[in-house]
Amino acid sequence: MSIYTRLEEAIILLSQGKAQENIESIIVQSLKDDERLFDYIVSTIDKLNQNKIEMCNYIAVWCYENQMHDYIIPFLQEALNQDPFDKVTLLNLSRILMDVGEYQLAYSYISKIKNKDNEVRVAAEELLKILNSNEILHLEQNDVQFTGERIVVNRLVKEQYSDVLEEHIKRYEMSCEYVKGKKVLDAACGAGYGSKMLVNAGADIVFGVDISEESLNSAKKDYDAPNLKFMCGDVNKLPFEDASFDIVVSYETIEHIENGSNWITESARLLKDDGLFLVSTPNRTVTNAGTFFNERPLNQHHQYEYTANEFVGELLKKYDIVKLYGQTFIKDQETYYTSIMRQIRQMDTQITPASINLLESEKHALIPFGEVKDMQPMYIVALCRKK
Repeated sequence: MSIYTRLEEAIILLSQGKAQENIESIIVQSLKDDERLFDYIVSTIDKLNQNKIEMCNYIAVWCYENQMHDYIIPFLQEALNQDPFDKVTLLNLSRILMDVGEYQLAYSYISKIKNKDNEVRVAAEELLKILNSNEILHLEQNDVQFTGERIVVNRLVKEQYSDVLEEHIKRYEMSCEYVKGKKVLDAACGAGYGSKMLVNAGADIVFGVDISEESLNSAKKDYDAPNLKFMCGDVNKLPFEDASFDIVVSYETIEHIENGSNWITESARLLKDDGLFLVSTPNRTVTNAGTFFNERPLNQHHQYEYTANEFVGELLKKYDIVKLYGQTFIKDQETYYTSIMRQIRQMDTQITPASINLLESEKHALIPFGEVKDMQPMYIVALCRKK
């Protein structure tokens, strides 16, 4: 039997909704053997004059799964020629383009989908989040010195402190999911990149407040926007009336000020009823193991650091905790205490808990506490609702 006959039979079965494994292997292998068979496959599909969009999407996905990248876009384009607004085709195109880093083009395709159900909205929001972060990362403040106290998006930080930068960006990405149409306070906004991200994510207006006039001057120059107001101020003595904001964002702030409990109370004063408080802090159990709360941390810019239970306890005085995340994890098996205790109890010190592998690829992503086992977060991130 010739390859053309086998291909035609496979395509006929596919048109009848029989996307079986042997059909996939025939079509995929034929394209691997002879790229000229692409035109024959398309012409055969055209002659059948049925289910062209579905068949082209099936074959495009098969090509993607078999790393035959040269055929993916052409098959999806054939489907688009049939219906330029087909949801499945546009979603597949968008996902393929995301995988190769073409985020703007991916967003342009997903935006064409007319019936934006939850699947489409989630995918579009993910793309907007990536585009927002990419824009910020391209706006470099190379004239601003990085001292270690406030993160700055510039060439030096990208090259030498990329992990720290990614941690900060991830936190603001999470905040961006909640700010659309909201009045937002970015407390201790530093160089201003996070405030700009919140504006880009659709916040109605953002107030970026920091105690450093030098940082704010750079922020005004580099991240200016009509609905972004930068102002100098102490977070414990802010000039806003009660219930001024829908959302207060406070990342890596609380450990820098003298009284964290006062700041939590002040943030609640500033929020409207049911307002959201998004806050993060280092976890002393990891970052300053063996020290007590009233002892100065290693980081010279920190007044103190909380353990997870201390931090949660402070928050619960004014807030209900909606979500609690960890970020940048240290494995229990790598800690001195765990190693010593397992030796004393004559337990295997080389074993790697199965739960560890689940987070290996996550790097600096925010992981819900409920999904974490046998690891401790370097940072605690909380989404809270005012009581």
